[in-house]
Amino acid sequence: MSTPFIAKSLERQHLKSARKYSLIISDINVALTKIHHQITDQIEHSKYEAVTAFANQYIAHTSIWQLKFVSNFENPEVVLMQIFHLDYIFKNEPTDHFSTERELLNLQWQKFADVMLYTEQQLQLREQKMLHYIQNY
Repeated sequence: MSTPFIAKSLERQHLKSARKYSLIISDINVALTKIHHQITDQIEHSKYEAVTAFANQYIAHTSIWQLKFVSNFENPEVVLMQIFHLDYIFKNEPTDHFSTERELLNLQWQKFADVMLYTEQQLQLREQKMLHYIQNY
């Protein structure tokens, strides 16, 4: 086999893998956005102003409650912020509320864990940063 053929083949494999990754991230973001829409009318938004402000720092041209734009949907950082945002809300709501949404969040978290590029330490640091931000808000 010739070197240019091998290079093109490897490039095609990489592009296919990158497209698949973007689609998975986009699917997770869409599912998490649906969870946000399901709970938006059932919670007191002012209680979660600090965590929402933190998450919105990572979202371009919109908010976590009204997620739009391909650049947001294909961004793994937005997935992480949506997961942290929903997790924080569910930890501060009664445990008997939002049982279906909690299950959906866990499912999306598992899907993200299967493809994410973050280490456990990076996740912990990011969550600590969020909690620190909330305390100082």
